[in-house]
Amino acid sequence: MKNKRLVFDYIRKKYTKNLRKLMILNFLLLALLISSAFTVMMSIGNIKSHILNNEKLSMVLINGYSDNGEYNYNIERIERMPHVKGVVYEYDAAVLLEKNGEPDFINCLSLNPTTKEAISFYEQVDKQAIILPESFKGKTLKFYDMEHTELNLNKYFYEGDGNFFLKDYCYVTPDIYMDLMDKIKMEENFSGVKNLIVHLEKMEHIFEFVTAFHDMFDEEDVYVYYQAEGLEDLVADSKTSLWLLIIFEMILFIVILIIYRGSLGSFIKVLNRDLISLYLNGMSSKEIIRQFYTTIEKSNRMIYLLSLLFVLIIGWLLSFKVIFPTLVKWMIIILGTLLVLVALNKVFVRYMIVNLLKRELSSDNIVSKLRN
Repeated sequence: MKNKRLVFDYIRKKYTKNLRKLMILNFLLLALLISSAFTVMMSIGNIKSHILNNEKLSMVLINGYSDNGEYNYNIERIERMPHVKGVVYEYDAAVLLEKNGEPDFINCLSLNPTTKEAISFYEQVDKQAIILPESFKGKTLKFYDMEHTELNLNKYFYEGDGNFFLKDYCYVTPDIYMDLMDKIKMEENFSGVKNLIVHLEKMEHIFEFVTAFHDMFDEEDVYVYYQAEGLEDLVADSKTSLWLLIIFEMILFIVILIIYRGSLGSFIKVLNRDLISLYLNGMSSKEIIRQFYTTIEKSNRMIYLLSLLFVLIIGWLLSFKVIFPTLVKWMIIILGTLLVLVALNKVFVRYMIVNLLKRELSSDNIVSKLRN
């Protein structure tokens, strides 16, 4: 066995140049797959999270007036409409405040699953909480109800300034909201209009909902506001782009398999005479296949290390552009992609070597070669 291995090692050294070309091709194809797979996954993720599944874009604000005053919407009917995830139907609750000693006020809604999604706020809060836009951070704040009674509220902050139709709103816990509304409604000049906020399952469902909602009312009296207005074509194009990206990656994967198969087949053709000589001198086809695969895998170990280095370089470049939590998430995705591709590479290489060498070392092929 040792002598046979030495003979095979000699053949490997004899064709070092050809083997090196195969290694370089394997690395380039693997690097191309890693880059394209990551780019496609990142693009798909952005399309889904920022457009198709964007919670902030999947909400509508509705208000309107009939001849007799404010509309009283049939909430149960709205909740039964297709793709409706949640409904909020309540008045603005004004909170008086002092901001760095200056008097001001801010409109508040109750904190519930829908309003949490509207501001992407998922922290646990206590019963005396008020959640404010981040522009209020670092300011000295005091809060009062409409009777100018100071409110002892614990401050929390959400990023940005909120959904465009809830810009600069604050949010309070349900108990605080009810207390505020009880005191506001006691005012003689109270005249509020309820906000009807409808949360849809996905942003793409908004356009269908708005059309159906307008069919229920006179469009001149009911006003529907939504951040995704005018983006119908973008949503449709995004869904098409998502599928095109998936198809592109599948086609690229198949093309790379074909290219590598052809290169491996050409390398085996170059080795043909030596492989047949080993076979005729007593080395079994099974042993030839095993040793040949071992030789290729030894060479590929360097490829896998280079691919890992390539991934780390990508991570280093990304560190200049993205925040740390996002970088960690992307690096996990890239490393996971690399592991999957390495596993697929090993399986594919073994499969191709077994099939190609079985064909080369078949009795009919050997007889044909000897005749020639």
